[in-house]
Amino acid sequence: MSTEHRDDQDQRPSDEAAARPRRLLGALVVTMFASWLLLMAPLPFSLAAGVTALIALVLLILVSVQSFREGRWGMAVLGVVVGVPATLMIVVGSLLSVLFYGPMSQVEECRSTAITEQAKAQCESEAQDSMAGWLSGLLGG
Repeated sequence: MSTEHRDDQDQRPSDEAAARPRRLLGALVVTMFASWLLLMAPLPFSLAAGVTALIALVLLILVSVQSFREGRWGMAVLGVVVGVPATLMIVVGSLLSVLFYGPMSQVEECRSTAITEQAKAQCESEAQDSMAGWLSGLLGG
């Protein structure tokens, strides 16, 4: 009986060690999916995409390092080559949304009330003019 009990204890740490990469990968998938969904949300909520993308970036680095250590080169390289730029693009997009929050919220509001394609095109042209004016005012020009 005591040998069976010892065998169970020997197997548990290896089971837990095997479950950790799966949990990290699952958390990475959930945070990337949340980032993608938040990115498509209206403006106040889309800013949270940057936060979830930063969490995903940390998880991605952990998963990639673990994959390199375990010799899973394909997964590690794919994570670094595809995942890191994707998460950084989401973070930069959120930072730009914070920087241009005023003009971006005006554009979203205009688009939501526009009924025709011509009205949507008018929103786009007004947005470009507003963005240029806002940026020149920000730079002191």
